[in-house]
Amino acid sequence: MQLRFLPFLALAAVACSTGPSEHAPQLDRTQSAIINGARDTTHPAVVALVLGEGAPDGTCSGTIVKTDPARHIGWVATAAHCVEHGVFRVVQAEDFAASDGIYYSVLDYEADPRWATTGRSDFAVVRIGGVDASTPVIPLATAPDGLTIGTKVTSIGYGVTGESSGNTKRNAIEKPIAELTSELVGYDQATGGVCFGDSGGPVIAGSGASARVVAIHSFVEGGCDVRGFSARVTSNLPFLDAQLAKAPTPSCEQCRKIASSGAGACAAIRTACLEDDDCRKYEDCVAEGKKDEAACAAEYPLAQGPSVAAASCACGGPCAELCAGAPACADVGRCGARIDEAAECASCVESACCEEQKDCTADGRCHLCLERDDTFPSCEKNAPRAKLAACATDKCAAACAGAQIATLGKTAPAPASEAPPAAVESDDGGCSTAPGTRGTSWLGFVALGALAFVRRRTARPHRA
Repeated sequence: MQLRFLPFLALAAVACSTGPSEHAPQLDRTQSAIINGARDTTHPAVVALVLGEGAPDGTCSGTIVKTDPARHIGWVATAAHCVEHGVFRVVQAEDFAASDGIYYSVLDYEADPRWATTGRSDFAVVRIGGVDASTPVIPLATAPDGLTIGTKVTSIGYGVTGESSGNTKRNAIEKPIAELTSELVGYDQATGGVCFGDSGGPVIAGSGASARVVAIHSFVEGGCDVRGFSARVTSNLPFLDAQLAKAPTPSCEQCRKIASSGAGACAAIRTACLEDDDCRKYEDCVAEGKKDEAACAAEYPLAQGPSVAAASCACGGPCAELCAGAPACADVGRCGARIDEAAECASCVESACCEEQKDCTADGRCHLCLERDDTFPSCEKNAPRAKLAACATDKCAAACAGAQIATLGKTAPAPASEAPPAAVESDDGGCSTAPGTRGTSWLGFVALGALAFVRRRTARPHRA
């Protein structure tokens, strides 16, 4: 018998002969096609999970099952095997590669310990930041769940839709339950079912306000077109209920994550950073953990400003109290990057030119101009830099007399040996139009971006 593991929004594995087993043996991976699903537009609480480095396929599915709008925390139910390599981010969207997604930071997560020791109870809960009162929810089922053989349920996920498919869209299929145990919900998949990329996604009974998550996609047996199984929620409600009652301890890091994602106060500026090609690559570099932040910044110098802008928004705004004195905010000013000028000048600029300073920090080239004393010829042509200099000259003339921040273009060019990297300057000398600065779409958003997921998905080797 061939067992096939479905980690890409899909599933884990269990051995059986004529019915679903209560135990799961060693897992294996291969690829099969998903069949006959339809685009899902009615379950926005079903989300995509961007997994950590080393995950076989890069993403899983999940469901927002609870929110606390006052604390801006949400709880996502998914499969335990989905979090084995960590979870980097959660995306709420019909198409997780489209530009209209809502992106949530991961605060923490926990898998059911029985999964690691027995291969049973394939459950995990991921806590996310940035939710509000409008965030959609589909609650977990309670006991009894009312399931019987023949009950029609809806399975949802972002799984592949055919051989070598690069699907990033949310799809659904309605199936009658064919097999049922205390721990598993099973269905015949000859005419359609879940596959790679659907792991952790929900099996939903009911509709509208009565909809409940009754099971979580776990594994297929014999291939995606043979039999599929999901972990029945009522089989371990004590674990799930305990996770839903738990919230992360408030901290500076948690506050910054919440502020910078979902509906958070700084989400827009974080999104702008991730939409910028260099900033995204810098974020990816740091997330991969192979280089320290300084090395990543040296490789992507234009990312420093946008990244600092996103950090300063939280540190100097909604998280100012929690982050007072925190190392993560030590070099972040109230209005963006700290100004390397005399205290009187820096204080005046932060007070009188805060918006101009924020805009300069958020612009990678403007920030770099400040960092390197305007030694690039293109600095004079950078609009945010010119506006900051004009404001400093107009409103802080006495405090910043002779200061670099107010004397744009009056410093000597750097020697040839100190010239900026080629990638920093544009062909036409304009700070804001250099090649390679902007990505072409939100496909680059995720730390191990959607295109990388597609490549991994299509290149996955077959295994026996």
